[in-house]
Amino acid sequence: MEKCIYKGEVLYAYQVLQNFDFEQEIRSCHALTCCDCGARVFFKHGKQRTECFAHYKREECKYGEYCRKQSNIFKHTQHELYTPLQRIAENHGFVLEEDVIIIHDHYTAFVLRSDSIKYAIDIIDTAATSAALEKRNRLYEAAGYQYLQITVDKNAESEPFSERDMAYFPVKYALNKSLNHTAVVIDKERKNWSIYILDKMDMSGLPDCFYDITDWYDYDALAMPISLFDLDIDTNGFFTVPSHKAYGDFCSYRRIQKENWLKEETARRERQRKQAEEARREAETRRQEYKRRLGELEEKRRQEAEIRQAAYEAAKQQARQAAEQKRQQRVADERSEIAQIHRATGTYIGSKIKGEYERFTLEELTSSKPGNWLREYTKEDFEQKTAELKEYKASAVKTMFAKLCYINSSEKTILIQFLDEIQGSDPESVRVIKYLMIRAGVN
Repeated sequence: MEKCIYKGEVLYAYQVLQNFDFEQEIRSCHALTCCDCGARVFFKHGKQRTECFAHYKREECKYGEYCRKQSNIFKHTQHELYTPLQRIAENHGFVLEEDVIIIHDHYTAFVLRSDSIKYAIDIIDTAATSAALEKRNRLYEAAGYQYLQITVDKNAESEPFSERDMAYFPVKYALNKSLNHTAVVIDKERKNWSIYILDKMDMSGLPDCFYDITDWYDYDALAMPISLFDLDIDTNGFFTVPSHKAYGDFCSYRRIQKENWLKEETARRERQRKQAEEARREAETRRQEYKRRLGELEEKRRQEAEIRQAAYEAAKQQARQAAEQKRQQRVADERSEIAQIHRATGTYIGSKIKGEYERFTLEELTSSKPGNWLREYTKEDFEQKTAELKEYKASAVKTMFAKLCYINSSEKTILIQFLDEIQGSDPESVRVIKYLMIRAGVN
């Protein structure tokens, strides 16, 4: 155990070694009692074991069990801190106590207490978990204490704090949860003391899409070695005068770095904006040029298509005209041939079979009475059939004869008037129609 009760006062083991005669007195004293359970204890110190008090018998003592579990670095840290904390207590009017139970089943390494403020100071190592520290913090706050931490680290680097350099949760927790974002750390190997102070810089004013990991952003904590002789405390927690000055310089440097970065970033973004705007203008110019060329090409293609279409239509028209001329010539030749045959034979012409026209006399065409299949004729129908008769077509004779065989009174009236009209201009057609009327029995 680190302390006991001697003559009604607390006696620490390291105090025994400060005076040889006093050490001999304590070694032979039988009035030392445990400050927790009240059992008798004795002083122990050897070449390998550090000084301590021990029970004469194995007792069920929570404080004794607590002291047995403490590592040498924990004890060294507690011994080293006692003198500077005692000096702080004297300077600020605090009462200093060690190994005090404030929360259930937990000994707080140091307590600094005054009428206005109370500090609970824990010594923690990398075995501390986030859940345990959060719980302690809540319990200390509920008891009216402000929670400070002394962290035992295997290697307290002088480099700025970061996830890569200091991966131990107690340090990170202290930086983010302590009063002024400060952690005091002792190097386990070299027994050197350092202080870490986190700069909670205001990040408002940074661009929304801030992804650039710069030095002033990544390394946001000051880390520097300290002397326990300079250690002090205020309402914000532990500090040293050199650390105050260094931290002020560190924050100023980071602010300057931030301002410079913002200027550079603003200039870079402005350059990017101008480049993007220029690129958009160039793209628009290229697009307009492409659109113009495409329009010219489409217009050229349209004109060429119109020329081709016009040439095609002209060729098609020429072909139609040639075909029409050829047809008209063929019709004219046929009519001429038919007229010649009619003048020579007096017959009417039918289909051309094997190069020869069929020839029918009026008697042959009117030798038998046709069936009743014709519609009612108008004057235009008689005019059309008369025109066909003038071309000496056997089909016209057959059709006219069929109509005359079944002609009604109104049709007969129209026909007689029509014949009177063409008597002077086409007596031949009148003669043939009257012949057909006689054959059909039309009076």
